[in-house]
Amino acid sequence: MTRHGGTRSVKRLNTPAYLQIKRKHGKFFVKPSPGPHPSNFCLPLLHVVRDLLKVVDTHREAKKLIGQGLFKVDQKVVRDKTYPIGLMDVISIEKEGKDYRVFPDSHHGLVVKEIPKKNNEFKLCRIAQKTTVKGGHVQLNLHDGRNILINVKDPKNPKEAKNFSRMDVLKISLPTQEIQKTFKFKEGNIAMIMSGKNIGQVGKVHSITKRFGPKASTVTIEDENGVLTETLYDYTFIIGDAKSEINV
Repeated sequence: MTRHGGTRSVKRLNTPAYLQIKRKHGKFFVKPSPGPHPSNFCLPLLHVVRDLLKVVDTHREAKKLIGQGLFKVDQKVVRDKTYPIGLMDVISIEKEGKDYRVFPDSHHGLVVKEIPKKNNEFKLCRIAQKTTVKGGHVQLNLHDGRNILINVKDPKNPKEAKNFSRMDVLKISLPTQEIQKTFKFKEGNIAMIMSGKNIGQVGKVHSITKRFGPKASTVTIEDENGVLTETLYDYTFIIGDAKSEINV
């Protein structure tokens, strides 16, 4: 009988183009485990430790350090070498006192950039969906797999959840997930393009055009030089009001 389901390994030649690895250096590459980010747009923790941060040189050394719990993702210890790390995740190395955040990049798709110590205590998460759960309470489903429950006193009139909409971005504390601030998806706010050919570009939301049909709505972003860039509705990630909340 043949085995059904996904493969347990991935060959280097078949890895996504944005991974910063040598295609012919070894036959296989570490495959991301199922988790909060899609497998076709994430960075396995071992790849980050060995190839991007260059903490170690080999697979075996990286596996050993990860198993010892020396690395944190969003202020939680992760011991899975294949754990998927994605957009806006915060990686901490306490022994070195360094923190990093994952950003979209025009050349490599996803890059890891060092951030100040004070910025490792929060994270930006986009609301992917709002759902009503048992008891009439509202659950916010975020882009990184998190779920935040908004308790509602009157299910017929959920005033507590009216300030949250799909595409809005929450600034949450780590690891407690308390909502510190909400950035609305509207014209005038600062946004980052998180996918597509213009990935990584940052600017002010100039206009939002809503049309009927999948992938029909677009957003126009104006950079600091006044150049306008049009992108898809779902490719837009708000990162601040008058100024960016994170160091881009």
